[in-house]
Amino acid sequence: MSPHTRLILSIAVVVVVLIGGTLGYMLVMGQSAFNSLYMTVITLTTVGYEEVFELDTKGQILTMVIIMVGYGAVAISLANLVSLVISGELRKVREGQRMKAQINGLDKHVIICGCGRMGALIASAMQREGAGCVVVDKIESDEAQANNFLFIRGDATEDSVLLEAGALRASALVSCLSSDADNVYVTLTARELNPQLKIISRALHSTTEAKLRRAGADSVISPQVIGANKIVTMLRRPDVVDFVDMAAEGVNIGIAQYEVRPDSPLVGTPLCESGIREKTGVIVVAIKRADGVQIFSPGPREVIEANDQLVLIGRGGLSERLDTLQGP
Repeated sequence: MSPHTRLILSIAVVVVVLIGGTLGYMLVMGQSAFNSLYMTVITLTTVGYEEVFELDTKGQILTMVIIMVGYGAVAISLANLVSLVISGELRKVREGQRMKAQINGLDKHVIICGCGRMGALIASAMQREGAGCVVVDKIESDEAQANNFLFIRGDATEDSVLLEAGALRASALVSCLSSDADNVYVTLTARELNPQLKIISRALHSTTEAKLRRAGADSVISPQVIGANKIVTMLRRPDVVDFVDMAAEGVNIGIAQYEVRPDSPLVGTPLCESGIREKTGVIVVAIKRADGVQIFSPGPREVIEANDQLVLIGRGGLSERLDTLQGP
């Protein structure tokens, strides 16, 4: 039992003794509620004031019981309070309240279920990019504490825990728990809570991918498959891997995805007339239409449509120049 719980219980005992002593004096001695409460308080605190009414044998027995039980409860309460201060439990409680307030203030954030190696790496990367994210796991790892992740200790498969993490306000959820069954269950739960949520889930076994997609996952990641494909690429096309790694690390070049608003002056404009390259110095390498159609290496006469997702590549600092695409 934690010091915090013990303190609450010991304080509850003191309150019970106060109420019981007051009622006891009222019933045994026939005194008023105020006199009975006053007698209980001075007895419990052992201040040594004169009795407010004369005690008979029953009253003396009741007084002794109040002294033994109540004084013990007060002493235990003080000991638990000291233990709380020394152990840092009060600080943890305050930090927990502050973290809860920060989580409640998030909107369009990402929920990361699982704080293992993969989850911690994702959270660290999101933190470096300044994106809001909440990590959910049963155990708070040393890395989560060291990096000050917004953390919720709990079972991510439970509705209440995902709601506490802000599933109704989040833009995406990543499930990277250590069990495929748990990832499927988290996906089902999250999809039911928020049909608009973008869900990315890890599959430890290839046979689980179809189940995760049926459960509602938008994307399924298999670390083994990705790792194998990258090794093959490094063996066959090492320069491509170096280029992509440089882009991912933000070294001199950048890759970005940009959505064309319906009111953007770019709508209805061919790429060659859009001025994108002239204004920003970036190249459009792909276009994803609103209906899901993807156009790789679009031609100069390809017309930009509303809600298109433009995949852009260019020199570092790309994100700082993207707003010029949409006009004033």
